[in-house]
Amino acid sequence: MVLELPGDTVKGEQTVSALPNPRPATFRYTLPPAPVAGAAVDIGHVAVTVELFLTGALAVTTDDAPEDKTRAGAMTALRAMAKGLMIRGLGTPTPSISSTAHHRFVQRRHDFREPNTITFTGECTIDVDRRWDGIGVTVAGEVAYSLEVTALPTAGALPKPTDAATGRGWFVHHDKELASIGMVVLVAAPIAPARLTGMP
Repeated sequence: MVLELPGDTVKGEQTVSALPNPRPATFRYTLPPAPVAGAAVDIGHVAVTVELFLTGALAVTTDDAPEDKTRAGAMTALRAMAKGLMIRGLGTPTPSISSTAHHRFVQRRHDFREPNTITFTGECTIDVDRRWDGIGVTVAGEVAYSLEVTALPTAGALPKPTDAATGRGWFVHHDKELASIGMVVLVAAPIAPARLTGMP
């Protein structure tokens, strides 16, 4: 006689323990107030700084694995999420933002901020799948974005108010310099490990 224990299944004369289904590990990454990526371009008499901010939180899900491995995989995927960001059309009211991870950016507005910065804002959809050390990792979420472009004389002197006192004036004043840049590849900022927290 075979005694069937709770949680076991009987197959002929063999007792097979029923193992629980693997549970994926889920984390929440709260985006920092600092830029996630940026670049600086010196085009002679004008220095241009480009910074991309993301606001909100991302869900990071990994395959079932030891905790240290899932956390390391989540951090690796987050680093990849901020890489490969490219900006084109800086001299226009609607610059395009693309990424090797295929994030989707939708611009809603642009605003001038004195003394010499234009801010482009909208929404960004992130949905990235990666494999790291044999486990699958997904980073996903819809967040707000802000692309800040600042143009200043390389000498450090601020332009006269009549040069770029409005958003339109800013474009008129810097359109040729910005158009000459073409594409800007942003450099990813370090990920903040303390902002990655586990979720039940």
